[in-house]
Amino acid sequence: MSRCAIVLFTVLAVACSRGDAGRSADGAFKIGVLLPLTGSTAWGGQPARLAAEIAARDVNDRRLAGDHRVELVFADGACEPRAAFAAADKLVQQDRVQLLIGEWCSSASIAAAQVASDAKVPMLVQISTADGIADAGPYVFQTIMPNAAIQAREGKLLLEHFTFRKAAILVENNDFGLSFRRNMRALLEQAGVSIVLDIPQDRQDANWYATITRLEEAAPDLVVMSIAAAQAANFIKQYAESRLTFPIFSDYTPPPFIFERQVAREAGAIGLVRGAFFLSGPRETPRQQAFTSRFEPAAEQAFKEKRTALHWDLATYDAVLLAADALKRGGPEREALVAALGSTRLDGALGRYEFDANRVVKPEGFDFLFIRTTRDGGLEVVE
Repeated sequence: MSRCAIVLFTVLAVACSRGDAGRSADGAFKIGVLLPLTGSTAWGGQPARLAAEIAARDVNDRRLAGDHRVELVFADGACEPRAAFAAADKLVQQDRVQLLIGEWCSSASIAAAQVASDAKVPMLVQISTADGIADAGPYVFQTIMPNAAIQAREGKLLLEHFTFRKAAILVENNDFGLSFRRNMRALLEQAGVSIVLDIPQDRQDANWYATITRLEEAAPDLVVMSIAAAQAANFIKQYAESRLTFPIFSDYTPPPFIFERQVAREAGAIGLVRGAFFLSGPRETPRQQAFTSRFEPAAEQAFKEKRTALHWDLATYDAVLLAADALKRGGPEREALVAALGSTRLDGALGRYEFDANRVVKPEGFDFLFIRTTRDGGLEVVE
């Protein structure tokens, strides 16, 4: 063989190799799933991984992606921007995935979305609710209602379910808490509610007694808060000890199997109300019942304890189905796949998925509930 022929053969071989990038040896469509599999948020990432695996089996067994078979590749983003960026980069550059799903914490999802945007790999952000995540670029889709839409729904429900003219706002001093504070304050003030106390507090500061003293002095009709799980438990314990009786609404929805174990009695005593996309119970839709009937036994077997299905699990299950639906309609080629995602009309377990012009899911397709902790430590939907 001549040198020219060898060179030509080599160039063709490299070109063919690059053309096959992103496909496994058997031609499966590779989806990278980025979740916090270790660290303090692994309580959510591990069950979400199980939900994604159930979805992949459904897709392949029921041919929901048409002639294509999906293959999941998992990576640990640890709910931290630097780790999520590195994990997403590995999924794209080394594992050669054709689509990304993830992460969990908004800051981590924003970092991963930058990787997806730079590499022009479609990405579904199924859990993180920060406003503007899809602004990373035309390949990024947010499949969960963003904060602005959630807080608009919360504000409407608060005004329907509570009678109040004065409110206090307590948040964590971070992007999530401060955006909640900004959105909620504007909504309440527009409705004529006076904000008598407005306090951001650092996550590391577990002492809420000074804030509770200020609450007593301000005497609001309602306390509205957005505080992450561990701090929310600290606050509820200290608030219950104070014997104040101002009703409390919490934007954050800590999972029942963690939060209720810690402060169920205290939360029930004060009638804590929280916002939620989903609560397993009589109001479940048939799709939700079908999911929980399979997920919960599988989770109990995997984790050796009962695990209630949460909206994060449903959202991750749906994300795999969204990818499969777009793959079936548009095929695996990048631009056709992105176009198919943009034209999605899919009824999932959590809700109905349809995107607006900014690639953010339309909020009309999702129920949003208020749930109350009962005195026996259970949960019920506020009717």
